[in-house]
Parts: sequence; structure tokens; C-alpha cells
Amino acid sequence: MGPLISGFLRSLLNPSGLAIGKQIHSHAIRSGLGSNASVNTAISNMYMKCGWLEGAELVFEKMSEKNAVTWTGIMVGYTQAERRIDALALFAKMVNEGVELDEYVFSIVLKACAGLEELNFGRQIHCHIVKLGLESEVSVGTPLVDFYVKCSNLESASKAFEWISEPNDVSWSALITGYCQMGEFEEALKTFKSLRTRSVDINSFTYTSIFQACSALADFNSGAQTHADAIKSGLVAYQHGESAMITMYSRCGRLDYATRVFESIGDPDAVAWTAIIAGYAYQGNAPEALELFRRMQDCGVRPNAVTFIAVLTACSHSGLVKEGRQYLESMNSKYGVAPTIDHYDCMVDIYSRAGFLLEALELIRSMPFSPDAMSWKCLLGGCWTYRNLGIGELAAENLFQLDPEDTACYILMFNLYASFGKWKEAADVRKMMTERNLRKELSSSWISVKGKVHRFIVGDKHHPQTEEIYSKLEALNYSVKKKETGLLTEEDVSDSLPERKEQLLVHSERLALAFGLISTPSSAPVFVFKNLRACKDCHDFCKQVSSITGREIVVRDSFRFHHFRLGECTCNDYW
Repeated sequence: MGPLISGFLRSLLNPSGLAIGKQIHSHAIRSGLGSNASVNTAISNMYMKCGWLEGAELVFEKMSEKNAVTWTGIMVGYTQAERRIDALALFAKMVNEGVELDEYVFSIVLKACAGLEELNFGRQIHCHIVKLGLESEVSVGTPLVDFYVKCSNLESASKAFEWISEPNDVSWSALITGYCQMGEFEEALKTFKSLRTRSVDINSFTYTSIFQACSALADFNSGAQTHADAIKSGLVAYQHGESAMITMYSRCGRLDYATRVFESIGDPDAVAWTAIIAGYAYQGNAPEALELFRRMQDCGVRPNAVTFIAVLTACSHSGLVKEGRQYLESMNSKYGVAPTIDHYDCMVDIYSRAGFLLEALELIRSMPFSPDAMSWKCLLGGCWTYRNLGIGELAAENLFQLDPEDTACYILMFNLYASFGKWKEAADVRKMMTERNLRKELSSSWISVKGKVHRFIVGDKHHPQTEEIYSKLEALNYSVKKKETGLLTEEDVSDSLPERKEQLLVHSERLALAFGLISTPSSAPVFVFKNLRACKDCHDFCKQVSSITGREIVVRDSFRFHHFRLGECTCNDYW
């Protein structure tokens, strides 16, 4: 009788079977099987699978004899119900009562630890795993890697991965995803290249992570190779892989490829539409971005909150104040998408970039959210562009309180004070940075030539072709005959103008551009990528170089793309 009941209970796998399960439970008690360990285990697991965790707990607590399967079932129930602390407490109780621990138990409890980012408890579990000699088992090692990744401990994650005797596709994916989450994109690509030499299947999550890495690094060659691999593996369309590819190609400055991928999708969803709209917005091509948004609606695809971020970004980069305001106001009423603080910040940015600083300030004060650091940062950026010291000081005061470690705020205020000749106030800002041990993020630029990435910082002289690069740069500087304005830019926080002038001539993007001009065919465009916002001086320099050389120059900074052709930029000096 017991095996029959247990077998039937195992067939009840969802809430629809709960009523029948309760009847079987009553029948088991009436039949004298209320103390049968195997039957009670089946009943407890049935209640857990049917979503009645309280019932499973009651049965579990009344059991005089509990085997490992019962403990594990309750732990699974806790993790599925996101009662992770209860799962950890149950694991501790298992250890104290000497319950046999297996690979499955460790995988469950590590998942709970990962969800809580409970590093110390997880390390204790790791010790148990080592004592039992299970660290090399892929079923334990993989969740261990994932746990350390979720706790932002990549060093331990890498070591745990190395201990796995035969890592599978999930193991590799966990490590690569971890590198991407922590911004270690080059290490992610390096690990992926190592994976490709092994006889291990690559899953769709891994491809999506690598597209993300190539997007961040603007590594077109690696991205295209990964795209080819994904096509061969038949995994390109899984888990929004196509959308990740659209983003990757867009961030590499190849909208032609991004558009091809998008048009190859039979029935693009909101994620794919948003990716291509964002691609055009990031390139500063607002008309095309907004046209795609209209096409998206014509196709019956409902825009989401992220879609409107892309739409508002397009308006911001092209000065479309009226259109941006209309989209924000119609989000809820027309599209059923409730605006968030991020959407209001986009509108603040639209106003600020266009010089409507009072309107931006009024929106910050009237929006249905408490302004965050980004609200004031957008306003401060506009104050620097349009030299409004009064509102700039107000924005900086709030930004210093909300995000005192954001060096951009200090740099903008230093430059704003300097532009008004207020050197004492500028010095005070510089002093604040020193007292708070803050340093400006190092500006760097990179360019990919023949599949190899070449990086430069200001005044860099470590490149093997340094002599040729500086010779080319000197020739360009002579030809450009650049006008000196005497104004500091966001790029430079220096005490003296002569020092600034000297550094300006060897900014990282200029070095990368000079290298690109001597290393690529004269008919090919030069793609330069930069981690910070492009300064006005170097922006003007690129315009004039494009006119002198007849070369197309593409620069991607932290804000957007700039396409320089014959002395003009697609941003129309608006960025």
C-alpha cells in the first residue's frame, strides 16, 4: 500500500493536484501509514511541489525519522519561495544533526547563499565541500562559481572553476558572465577564446555575455567572429541573442550590421525593437530612431520602459525638446507605461543640453520623485555648457550630498569657477577632492587594427610605434593651426594654462587617431573609442583633421558617437 501511495503522490506536480493530495494524505493516516517514513517523505514533497509549503513543513516537523531526501525537499521549497534565510537555517540544522550531505544539497544551499550574497556563510559551505572531497564535481563546483560571482568575488570564483575536473557549458558560462558583470570584459573574451579550444558545447547565455563584452570594448572583430560561431551552433536566436548582437554592432559603430541583424528577425519583439532604436539614438540619428519607434507601434509591438529611455535619449542628443516632452507626457496615458525617475532624468537632460536650465530645475523640483544624483548631474552638465554659475552651484551642492564620490561633479565645478575667473572657489573644489582622496578617472582611448586593440592614455609613449605616432601628430597639429581659447574643458583639472596646453596636444584620442591614420588604408574610416566624454578641443581637432586628410573619423565617447566628415560632425557640435 505504501509504495502505491508514494508513487501516486509523486505524480502530483502543481497546485491543481493539491486537493487530491490532501485526500490521499487523509487516506494514508486512516490506513495506519501516518508514521511511514517513505510515505511522509512523499507527502511532504507533494505539498512542496503543489505550492503549499506550510503543509510540507507540518509533515516534516512531525516526522520522527527524516531521511536526506525529506530535508532536501523542504530546502528546495524554501529556495523556490525565496525564503533563503530559512534554507540556510535548515542546512545548518542538517549539519548539526549529522544528516548526510550530497552534491544536490550543496547546489541548493549555494543558490540560497548567492541570492542573499551571504559570502561568509557560503565560505563555510565551501569548507564542508572541500572536506567531503566534492570540490572537483561539476554539480557542486558550478554553483560554487556562480555563488562567488554573485558575491562579486571573482578571484574565488576563478579558483573554484579551476578545481572542477570537467567543467561543462554552465560552468564556463557562470565564469564568463561573472567577468562581464564585474566589468572584466577583456578577461571574459580571453576565457571565451580558451573555451573555444575545448570540446565543450557553448550555450546561448555564453554567447549573449560575449556580445555584451564586445559591446563594452567596441571589439567589432571578436563580435563578428562570435556571431559566426553562434550561427554555426544554431543558438543565435536564443535568450535575446539577436538583440545583444544589435547592441554590440551599434556600440562598435556598425549600424549597417546592426540593421541587418534586426531585419533578419522574422517577428522582432520589444527587446529587439528597443535595441535598434537605442542604436540609432546613440549614433545621434534621432529622425531614424523615432521613425523606428513609429514602425514598432505599427507592427503592434508594445513599447516598454526601456524603449522610452531610448526614445528620450534620441531626443536629448538632437535637441528635440518639444518632442521629448510630448513622449514623456504621453507615456502613461497613451502607452500605459508609468514613467520612472530615469525617464524624468532623461527629460532633465533634454532641457539642460538645449540650454533650458530653468525648465530643467523646475522639472527636478516638481517631478513625482525625489531627485537622484543623475538629475542634478544632468543639470550641472548643462550649467557648464551654458556657463550658468548660479544654478550650477545649486546643482553641485545637491550632487555633493547625494554622490560625494562622483569626481565628474568636482571637475565640472572647478571648470565652471575657472571659466568665471573664480580661482579661490576653484581651488576649494580641488581641495575637497584631495581631502576626500578622489582622483579623476584616467582618460583612455583605443583603436582596433587588424584584430588587435591598441590603447593609449594622455602623453602615452609605451607603444612600439611611438616615434611614428608623435611624428604624425606633430604634422597634424601644425596643419590644423588650432585656435587657443584659454578655457578649461571637462577633460582637464590643472592649476596652470600652459600645463593644460601641453597635455591637450597629446590627449589619448589624438594619439589613437594618429596611430589609426598611419596604420589603416587611406580609404578606410578610422574608428576611435574613448572611456570619457570627448572634450571640445579634441572634437574640433577631429573635425579639422577630417577636412585636411579627407578621411572619415568615427569617435565613440561615453555619451555617443561622433562621425566626422570633411570638417563637419554629425552631432552638429551638440553633445
